[in-house]
Amino acid sequence: MQWIKSHIGFISILFFYLILFLPFLGEVHLFDWDEINFAEAAREMLVTGDWLNVQINFDPFWEKPPLFIWMQALSMKLFGVHEFAARFPNVIIGLVTLFILYFFVFKRYGKQAAVFTLLLYIGSYTPHFYFKSGIIDPLFNLFIFLSIVYLVKCIETKRIVNFLFSGLFLGLAVITKGPVALLLVGVAGLCYQIIYKVNFYTLKSLLVLLLGFLIAPVLYFGVQVMQNGWWFVTEFLIYQVDLFQNPVASHGQPFYYHFVVLLIGCFPLFILAFESMMSKKSVEGDSTAYRWMKVLFWVVLIIFSLVTTKIVHYSSMCYIPLAVVGGVWLSRFTIMSTPTRITFGIISSVWVLVLFLCGLFAFIDLPAILKPYIKDAFVVAQLDSDVTWSFIPMALAFLLLVGCIKLLIGPTKKSIASFLITNTLVITLLMVSFVPQIEHTVQGKWIQQLESYQGIKMAHFTVGFKSYAHIYYTHHENLKSVQKIKKRLLAEESMTESIFSLNQEEKKEFDRKIRDYIIKETNIPVSVSAKVQKFEEMKTRYPDLEKVFEGNGYGVWERSKVSGK
Repeated sequence: MQWIKSHIGFISILFFYLILFLPFLGEVHLFDWDEINFAEAAREMLVTGDWLNVQINFDPFWEKPPLFIWMQALSMKLFGVHEFAARFPNVIIGLVTLFILYFFVFKRYGKQAAVFTLLLYIGSYTPHFYFKSGIIDPLFNLFIFLSIVYLVKCIETKRIVNFLFSGLFLGLAVITKGPVALLLVGVAGLCYQIIYKVNFYTLKSLLVLLLGFLIAPVLYFGVQVMQNGWWFVTEFLIYQVDLFQNPVASHGQPFYYHFVVLLIGCFPLFILAFESMMSKKSVEGDSTAYRWMKVLFWVVLIIFSLVTTKIVHYSSMCYIPLAVVGGVWLSRFTIMSTPTRITFGIISSVWVLVLFLCGLFAFIDLPAILKPYIKDAFVVAQLDSDVTWSFIPMALAFLLLVGCIKLLIGPTKKSIASFLITNTLVITLLMVSFVPQIEHTVQGKWIQQLESYQGIKMAHFTVGFKSYAHIYYTHHENLKSVQKIKKRLLAEESMTESIFSLNQEEKKEFDRKIRDYIIKETNIPVSVSAKVQKFEEMKTRYPDLEKVFEGNGYGVWERSKVSGK
């Protein structure tokens, strides 16, 4: 009972976290690519019963290891194959993250710092969004953080077993997302040693860390090699290198991309923590963990700024060290500097304006005003989607504006805590009132068309764009007729019966040949999705197909008559 009284703030946050995060979790379709990608791999695990090999479209998928996908598959087995089940693991991962964050900070910097850390984390936009998503990064970030936690303990306690646990969690991070985990923790450890001149490891401790690290990857990749040879490991590593060297999937952005993403998307966490992150000053009491968080933040930000492929969630590992440094700073808060106050005012104004414009959709035809200035035909077609917009974001803009003014006039611990709670509610209500309309605009009607194919034996394809929606939302089946054609063409084209003999580019080309062969040379029922830019091409490329749907900038074609071939 005394423990509950001592941690009532923490318990209250966890209670409201569940209230805010569980409802409406499955009200919006999964978004292409990442959410649907992982959900489809989990669905195919259930369909095939093959929990070892990650598959997409019932072919080997080399881009991601299976740990998070296993969690989604278990969730789908428990709840069914739908959006709630795909996103539910991250709600639980978020709960665990908050639990670990709280006691990590509480033990070293006190209860107030720990509570502020949690409020900063769930009261900022992108961290809040991610725990309601179906993507890998929250679990990956948790394992990276746990690996760092045990490195901190290595310095604090000198117990070598902590190196074993650090390595173990690092290995779990690798089979969650990939070897970039080793890069992040390794570089952070090296930088910590150089900057603070602390030699916290010996050869023996490094060997123990290596032992812990190898357990999970050796078990998984070892079984993969025994079953399929080195194909998966080779292609997986090639893909990881490609992400660093080339802007994969057109995700090339300028060097400062992640800084801007954090500044605007991670509001107000980034602004409130960044001044302390820049400061060379230490903190009273235990400075080890505080220093590690600062080093981790800069390592993640710099590495992913250098990586050629830039996606919003690549810098999401910055959220945890920002929350810790920001929480400790707020617990010792005395005055908000002028640069911080000005930056806070500017970025909060941006968010107020964004919310106001979102609410304005309910009163004026803003898409019609914007269309003449947009050159992309696909975006213009999406803006033509018939959507009923809500005025609630406009009310949220007013609520956010009041909170910002109150904080800027009198920045105290109480006013900052009040703003973080208010912003948490604003984010939650924004997701309920506006995100469904966004989803309906960009893909909703097309997804509904794909859902209409569930239970019908068809082969489903796309032309001119990459997607996983046409596989997941049709509940695409592993048709025996298609598999026979694949096997025959594979033998004819590549003189092999194994898909494992093809590299990534060869596999993509082979998939295109399979699609064209099935559409042109067979009578197998098909649906083909294309974006508006490909509509004219579809008429000449596949004259035997008939367009049966158009919406959200997509079209869907079906076989209109038997080809006789």
